[in-house]
Amino acid sequence: MFSILAVMFLGIAIGYLVRRWRAVRYISATTMLTILLLLFFMGKEVGANRMLMQNLFSLGGDALLIALAGVAGSVLAAACIYKYMYKSRNRADVE
Repeated sequence: MFSILAVMFLGIAIGYLVRRWRAVRYISATTMLTILLLLFFMGKEVGANRMLMQNLFSLGGDALLIALAGVAGSVLAAACIYKYMYKSRNRADVE
């Protein structure tokens, strides 16, 4: 985990240093192409894994449940924070 964070921060530092180079303009297109290739090959590996394909519906159901729970928790937390902030703002306006 530390190595992943170290590489990320190294990339940030290098990006900051070379931000004015002309060649940096073309990095965005190559980054998108690289991400698309990674997604393609990851899909190929998933499709080639027989055990994973046999259990795809049960794994997909679990993943869907986790995603929906995460979204519901985020919406609930945002609603609570919004009500707290809105209530605090109204009190300040009244006084």
